[in-house]
Amino acid sequence: MNFPVYNRGLVYHKVSEQFEWGLTTTTPKQFKAQMQKLKQLGFSFSTIRDHDPGQQEVLVTFDDGYASIKRYAAPALAEVGGVGTVFAITDYVGQKNSWDYFPEHKQVQHMSWRDLRELHDQGWEIGSHGRSHRRMINMDLADIRSELVTSKKQIEDQIGQEVVTFCPPFNAWNSDLLHLIEEAGYWRIAISYPLTGLPSWSGEFVPRLGVYLHDMLPLFLAKIMVNPLAPVAVLQQQLINLAGDGKIVENWLNPTGK
Repeated sequence: MNFPVYNRGLVYHKVSEQFEWGLTTTTPKQFKAQMQKLKQLGFSFSTIRDHDPGQQEVLVTFDDGYASIKRYAAPALAEVGGVGTVFAITDYVGQKNSWDYFPEHKQVQHMSWRDLRELHDQGWEIGSHGRSHRRMINMDLADIRSELVTSKKQIEDQIGQEVVTFCPPFNAWNSDLLHLIEEAGYWRIAISYPLTGLPSWSGEFVPRLGVYLHDMLPLFLAKIMVNPLAPVAVLQQQLINLAGDGKIVENWLNPTGK
């Protein structure tokens, strides 16, 4: 490889043929080309749980656990000998994403428990994205613990393996939530760039950059390797974090703050 690697974590949401005006869909053709390019460049693929920092591994992760991931992304990863990490929203397993804001009135199906078990049996990691995809730093203590502990147990009961990785919805977290995540028994937390002011804790932060519909191959590669477009990739993620952390939608739905 001609450029040093600065990031190994990629995050997708939907890999689907269905067009959406939002940013969070990648087409199956795009995804397959991206995975094949990484393979050609000498990368291998790992789950977060099994990642070996000494290897040239990419962590391909999927927030929300949509059914399209099993249909399109899993076969494409299998073609290059890869596996991924899915973060499931446990109250919506097997249901449509009625929790989401969708201006086109399109609801999308989440994977079933059977789907998640099948991916787990293929070597994928199933992590927690909470129970309800709510912005947890705004919740009371009992609800936060329910999101963390109950979702962890639900997944463990279904796949028969300890769940060690948590992904905060909307990338919204703080030091108080980090303490509760650790208390619940997780020791890895998947977060998004930019990485500023990270507190120390006994677990591990897993940095990630999102992949979106408009990401052409040069910008996609800049999410992993140092090149002139790498700062653009990080800035893009920062802007998406600001737009998508829940604050804008919450204020729109509840402008009085009541």
